[in-house]
Amino acid sequence: MSHNFGSTTTGDEVVTAFPDSVKNRIFVLTGPSPGGLGAATLLALAKAGPRALVLAGRTPAAFAPVAEQIAAIDANIRVVSVALDLASLASVRAAAAAIIANEDIPHIDVLINNGGLMACPLSRTADGLEMQFGTNHIGHFLFTALIMPKLRKASEPRVVNLSSSGHRIGTIEGFEDYNWETTKYNGFIAYGQSKLANIFFTNELARRFGPQGLKAYSLHPGSVNTDLHRHLTEERQAERLSLLPIFQADPDVENTRRKGLEDGCSTTLVAALTPAEHVPNGAYFADCQLGKPKATTKDVQAAQRVWELSERLVGCKFE
Repeated sequence: MSHNFGSTTTGDEVVTAFPDSVKNRIFVLTGPSPGGLGAATLLALAKAGPRALVLAGRTPAAFAPVAEQIAAIDANIRVVSVALDLASLASVRAAAAAIIANEDIPHIDVLINNGGLMACPLSRTADGLEMQFGTNHIGHFLFTALIMPKLRKASEPRVVNLSSSGHRIGTIEGFEDYNWETTKYNGFIAYGQSKLANIFFTNELARRFGPQGLKAYSLHPGSVNTDLHRHLTEERQAERLSLLPIFQADPDVENTRRKGLEDGCSTTLVAALTPAEHVPNGAYFADCQLGKPKATTKDVQAAQRVWELSERLVGCKFE
């Protein structure tokens, strides 16, 4: 990577550096809520003339202000809003079907799997899955699988999965009790488990579909003060503090500088827009540069097992 990007780089700076990666392209993003990283990502993209921006989130009325902001930046951008609840596989299927049927979305150049939640109390999705694993990983796994036909129609399709430095507290063994049925629940470990799954998913996408031209990247956006932190009760904070030694012992742990939305969305945009010839397929980004995820993310067999588990849980093959 030749650009001198870093932890303070803004999303606008990334878009300015790669205008040809945005112009006339179609982007789909999950989690477009106002005041979040998804919205910041979309507003940065809007400044470089994309053909269409597809906003997929739980309540379209809630993110209508983001659609209005996009239109104010460039009224020529086609904005499509889709109802998508990642905690409901039925909703995921309906959202994907709507995108597949929409003639204004002939193909998808870039899918940004941005939506998610962090360190919530133990709860279940509509399908009985632990909420963080079900929302952050399984929902996105199925959504990506079902809209893959339109990704395949793009000349250079790309999938970007927002992971986190939290993946460092996830373990391969943790997937044996992915639903927390026998293990004492820890909200941050459950979050880390879902973020590790995001990286395994990315790696398998690159391995399985890379030969067909698909690029897949994961990233740590940084520590950004968004609604993602709404579940940080005293109990969750205590869990977080108990896990600090894991991060302190890891020489590759990411920068902990607090970010705003402008520099918080920039690593997502680097992963979405950097020309593919400059980065290896399956790469992980942090602070707008290639990062170093934990070593276990390179375990191909573990990634395959998580993929197969995901297929079983959603009830379909991802081929």
